[in-house]
Amino acid sequence: MVRRIAVCLVSLLLTTPVWAQEQQSPPESGGGSGMATDMSKMGPWTRKPTNEAKTRKEIEAFFKEEEALMKRRDFEGGLARMDFPVVMATDDSKGVPMAETYDRQRYTEMMRPMFEQMPADMQMTHKPTITVLSDSLATFTDDFTITTGGKKYSGRNGGLLVKRDGQWKWKTMYEAGWGDMPASGVGGSGTAGESEPPKK
Repeated sequence: MVRRIAVCLVSLLLTTPVWAQEQQSPPESGGGSGMATDMSKMGPWTRKPTNEAKTRKEIEAFFKEEEALMKRRDFEGGLARMDFPVVMATDDSKGVPMAETYDRQRYTEMMRPMFEQMPADMQMTHKPTITVLSDSLATFTDDFTITTGGKKYSGRNGGLLVKRDGQWKWKTMYEAGWGDMPASGVGGSGTAGESEPPKK
């Protein structure tokens, strides 16, 4: 979907100058549809990472801090690392995808009970793969394992991180398989901001 939007935008920008030249009178200022667009001043080619290695290290540190917060059961500390509103997405056993947006209050109401009920013996390991899009946008996937009650579970989740006011924060979190969970249920791997499935 994002790819389709990007292609449409680029196509529009590339064709707009030609269309504008065919007009009898110059287009009005203010960003109207008839304005020729300078492609050199917008688009992903203008926002390439200035130091990708440095940004990657910042995000790796962000993940380590997240693990420390989880071990301390610091829910409020975790909240401070969310760029509200956040988007959470999952799917159900039939493969039907779903996603919802959560503000701070709604996220807290849903996530705090899960956080407080987390098993004391739960251990997690993470293997994130980070893709840096710019100095302020990065995506990731995380291959994780959870060990609790003598059983081990493994899975993969992902999301979008944004850098706002100099701090990396969670913006979008997605993890498959939680769509059949009752609204009052508890779930999620804990990687993507202690993710739990969106309600239907």
